[in-house]
Amino acid sequence: MREIDRNQYIGSGFSAYGGELEVLLTYQDDKIQDLQVIKHHESEMGQWALDELPGKIIAANSADVDGITGASATSRAIKEATKDALQQAQQN
Repeated sequence: MREIDRNQYIGSGFSAYGGELEVLLTYQDDKIQDLQVIKHHESEMGQWALDELPGKIIAANSADVDGITGASATSRAIKEATKDALQQAQQN
């Protein structure tokens, strides 16, 4: 199991192509400070979402952002995992 710091949360999502995907969310002062995809099995097509979507989510301070064209399954999985982590963060 990965050791995480205070204000960090692991969220899970599922991609129809790559299976389980996990993110590590750093959340402090009601703001997404950082978001990293820490586990995935995505193809090269999904790599676009892995590279671009975390930055869009951080900038919007929300998982409710547009997905990456051509990587919709991976985008959905990242957003689902982020929402899972955010839910945990907001309960604390």
